[in-house]
Amino acid sequence: MTRQTFAIVVSLTTLIVAWIPQTARALTGAQIEEAASAFDHEPTIADTHQAALRYLEMGAPDLDHWTRRARLAALLPQVQGQVAWLDQHDLQNRFRENIEADENGDYQRDYAQHYLYDDTRSRTLYSLRLSLDLSQLVYTPQEMVIQREVRARWKHRDDLLKAVTETYFARRRHQLYDMLLVPDSEEEALARHLEIQALSARLDALTGGWFSEQLQNAKGGER
Repeated sequence: MTRQTFAIVVSLTTLIVAWIPQTARALTGAQIEEAASAFDHEPTIADTHQAALRYLEMGAPDLDHWTRRARLAALLPQVQGQVAWLDQHDLQNRFRENIEADENGDYQRDYAQHYLYDDTRSRTLYSLRLSLDLSQLVYTPQEMVIQREVRARWKHRDDLLKAVTETYFARRRHQLYDMLLVPDSEEEALARHLEIQALSARLDALTGGWFSEQLQNAKGGER
């Protein structure tokens, strides 16, 4: 396309737009606004965002709060304990027999004596050790882990809000399309209906069923 041809097309487009009556263009905008107002009873995008964040427990992560908790954890001592049992047995087995000689040189022997000593001792030993690493009050290696976790949570949070936003307005777009434009066939009408239901189910999955509950509550209030 040459520059002259392009200029002619632009001029014709400008003339056509200028030729359209202002009332017709205002009526089109009014129709869209009127159709959109039919869904004022439905949850807003902001409420849907908050419901999704609550359901998936994806609140805004606080880096300073997590770091402060990691440092204060150094005030808690590391405890090491030991318990030992000691059983000691001393067993003595003694035999005693006296042999004596009398004046005549005869030997006399008394009865043998048998002594058995069983000395049993049991002891229980306890050991407890406390240690503190106060250097972590200034810096703890966990801070690097916390920073990575915070960045990952922010990314997941943004991805979640993006998914909710895209699904929410895709559903609204199909609702307005279905209201303002008559379907050409029953198949198209069915396809529109199923698409809206699929997007509603997607919002339910992101909010734990909250979205449909709000729609049901709104319908109940209307009755």
